[in-house]
Amino acid sequence: MRPLLELPKVHVHAHLDGSYPREAVLDLARRRGVDVDLPVRGGPAARGEGWGDVWEFFEAYGRVPALVGSLDDLAGLCRALVEQEAAEGVVYFEPAVEPQLYAPRLGGLREVTRVVLEALGAAGGEFGVEVGALLTVNTDTDEPIAAELAAIAAEHAGRGVTAFGTAGFEEPSGLHRFAAAAATARAAGLPVVAHAGQTGGWECVAEALDVLGATRISHGVRSVEDAGFVRRLAEEGVVCDVAPVSNVALGIVPDLAAHPAPLLHAAGVGVTLNADDQLWFGQGVSAQYAIAREVWGLPDTELAALAGHGLRVEGMSAATRRRLGAGLASWLERPR
Repeated sequence: MRPLLELPKVHVHAHLDGSYPREAVLDLARRRGVDVDLPVRGGPAARGEGWGDVWEFFEAYGRVPALVGSLDDLAGLCRALVEQEAAEGVVYFEPAVEPQLYAPRLGGLREVTRVVLEALGAAGGEFGVEVGALLTVNTDTDEPIAAELAAIAAEHAGRGVTAFGTAGFEEPSGLHRFAAAAATARAAGLPVVAHAGQTGGWECVAEALDVLGATRISHGVRSVEDAGFVRRLAEEGVVCDVAPVSNVALGIVPDLAAHPAPLLHAAGVGVTLNADDQLWFGQGVSAQYAIAREVWGLPDTELAALAGHGLRVEGMSAATRRRLGAGLASWLERPR
């Protein structure tokens, strides 16, 4: 079989703070003399192998940002993360960055953003990965913080920031509160990427498209609940950045065999495969392609087609787009 680690791919649904390499986090904890509990739960929630619910996961998630004691610590974790993604065959990486998890404790929003962007960019050059940041506001955030983040995103558009987005577990999220922030980002030429269709249904995905002008959806798996809406996603070229292991671990779908991604793909919806929060779910982006091969039964031509949906990610440079396209063709030309 063609090696999945060598399949060139994008990784565009990965939260910075939930994706750091485990050993890098544990090393930081040792250096700081802090004990930190980092349980890995990537199995079916229905069988007790995943997280009890999204709120249990969210409580654990905050342990890593709290562990970061300086901007140097943060930069070091960013470098380790890009190195990890390079080893996974990622050619374009767009982590969701929430500087508000570190500000004002480590500095203002602008200072934290600058340090993250510089660290990601330097590591990308070192390890041969193009890196852009999806500057993200959580939907439980007050609107003034969203407005400031959108302004920062606009200032760095094309200079480290490649998209602006929302994240959060509560759906519907009342996204009208963030419409002005999204408009600021769009005016700067940034695409909007919104979490939706995870805990809420297809109507929440429609909210993200209609209220925020989103062109990519993080998750979106519950769109399959309405065939007409799936047709809309396909017709409008909306890409869903799905995370199979995450969805199973958090109880969004009962098991990997029942995951809706193959249905979306077969219906003509652009689907990318992603790890979401590898630190907590235990599986990187290449493992998601192994699921597509071993559980969903997709041949290598379809795996390459899924990876090829990454060519539609707006923030990628023309050079990386060419590299990805050529790499996919070369991968398929290899003997099985």
